[in-house]
Amino acid sequence: MNWLLAIIDSLVEFVRRNPLTCMLLVMIAVFAPSAFGAVLVGVAIVVLLLLAIPIIGIFKLRRISRKMEEQAREQGFNGQGFNHQKTRRSDEGEVKVYATEDAVEKRVSDNVGEYVDFEEVKGK
Repeated sequence: MNWLLAIIDSLVEFVRRNPLTCMLLVMIAVFAPSAFGAVLVGVAIVVLLLLAIPIIGIFKLRRISRKMEEQAREQGFNGQGFNHQKTRRSDEGEVKVYATEDAVEKRVSDNVGEYVDFEEVKGK
């Protein structure tokens, strides 16, 4: 019952704050009921969309969290830390090497000069 009184109070406050807007709405409702109905349907659609967007967001967040939980279970996360027994490989000692990049070409051609090996001699 309190929510009904809150709705009525908010409507009365709206009428007090916006008398010209309310008079315009009443005139449209009396003289052009089809236009008033279209405005009313438009407002209802906007209100429903504003209510539906957060609800859809909550469902998407729940779905994403469930996917993350499933991925953590598949990787061996047990709640307190990673379960090393499940992630331990049976091929212990096997090493795999993957090439990350091809060899970089030399920027300087071979004809540029000659390398001279030198030694530093400290003088007295």
